[in-house]
Amino acid sequence: AKDTGDWPEENITSEQVLHLLEDKIRHVSIDNVKDDVVRFIKDDSVLNIWSEQYFTDIIQKLKFQ
Repeated sequence: AKDTGDWPEENITSEQVLHLLEDKIRHVSIDNVKDDVVRFIKDDSVLNIWSEQYFTDIIQKLKFQ
């Protein structure tokens, strides 16, 4: 996040990481992401579950140490 300029501070909390991820998920075109990766996926039907909600649910399961 610091390298991309999304986070200018030296440190970041787990809550701040989650907020940045949620913001990116809300603003990305899932269809464009699918289009970018589909050529690398043998069975592209696995991408059918990809949605804003799917990725939001996944990041809620992240564990920080």
